[in-house]
Amino acid sequence: MYIEIMYSYERTVEKNAETIFGELHKALKEKDWLILSYVDVKEIFKKMNKELEPYYILDVCYPKAAIELITADPDIGAFIPCKLVLMENGNKTRILMPKPSVQAKDYLNLNGEIVRKYEDALIGIINEL
Repeated sequence: MYIEIMYSYERTVEKNAETIFGELHKALKEKDWLILSYVDVKEIFKKMNKELEPYYILDVCYPKAAIELITADPDIGAFIPCKLVLMENGNKTRILMPKPSVQAKDYLNLNGEIVRKYEDALIGIINEL
């Protein structure tokens, strides 16, 4: 299932978050994207004696995009790298991505075309999972 909202893109898949994390990592790597960092929120909650289903927050980057985007407008750094959130609920995982093209348009008055090109590429990777 795919949901596209003005400010975000969302897909729900019938796999657990760890499986999606592994598949996403492989798919990104094959297309020269990087996972720069990730936060395992479930582990943080566990340290505070709180229960949470698997929940990851990832920062992903396509270095060629970063060069083009920062060259076009250095302030775009406020919206890159792209953020992905993986939220497991039962046997399903939601993948949520805020749209940097909308943020660039709304906050930097950019037309968003350059950003959208890479945003669409990332959505394509998500859709292949």
